[in-house]
Amino acid sequence: MGIVKQYLTQSISVAADNLRLNSNQIEIVSLIRDVLLKSNALEDDLIKMKKITEFSTMAIKLHEMYTYLTKGPLDILTISERFKTHSQQLVKDLNQLLSNASNSNLISSLNKLREDEKENSVIEIDTESEKKIENNVNGKETVDENKETSFAGFEEAILKPIKPLDSVLTEIAEGNGLPDSLDEFADIMKKNSELSLENGFDILSNMHSIVADSLKLIKDGTLKAEKETIEALRSCLIVIAAVVRGKEVNISDYLSKAESFGNNINTLKNKEEE
Repeated sequence: MGIVKQYLTQSISVAADNLRLNSNQIEIVSLIRDVLLKSNALEDDLIKMKKITEFSTMAIKLHEMYTYLTKGPLDILTISERFKTHSQQLVKDLNQLLSNASNSNLISSLNKLREDEKENSVIEIDTESEKKIENNVNGKETVDENKETSFAGFEEAILKPIKPLDSVLTEIAEGNGLPDSLDEFADIMKKNSELSLENGFDILSNMHSIVADSLKLIKDGTLKAEKETIEALRSCLIVIAAVVRGKEVNISDYLSKAESFGNNINTLKNKEEE
């Protein structure tokens, strides 16, 4: 895991070197690196960072790097080039992070992450101690039950409708008309928008809300199911899948397209309500 941490933190450093940073911004970069280097549960902390609005876009990229390094075979011959690519991809997100958010908010969020890390470490130590005591009393090793984590359950709920909905979008794009299931999918996406918000994923909530509103507008005839609309909806689905699963894909363009589409949808909704 040390190599993974070094890869991520050095990518951040290389990205920062491409920016003109003031002393406060340099401090923020240093704090981000410190959080990652001292993390005892790196992937968990990256997931937490995704939930923080200011850090979410950059955290998505960092999680993509983490996935690349830990979830599949590494090609040593190309890793240097991948590092350059990853570092370059971080430049825009790091610049946006440092330019748009106040230093006090960023520092507060990073300190909260570090505090959570310390608390989790204490809890983990205490839990292990309790297990050892229990095992000694019973005179045998206890076997932990395989329980589905809350995030795994959340992930399943979010990802379940993505593929079927994508198939529906394909049918619409091919001119097969609007299926009866459109209202059902709109309700599911609305529900998952609320679920995402409850779990602290603002971006996920927004993407689901855009899809839900769009499907209702399409069904009502207010929004035409044109090629651009279908592509924008697919961009939302790609962002959702990437955020939840940490897919090895650059989603910046998809995110920008989805958010721009969302602004148009909000405009249509406001006109309908007038």
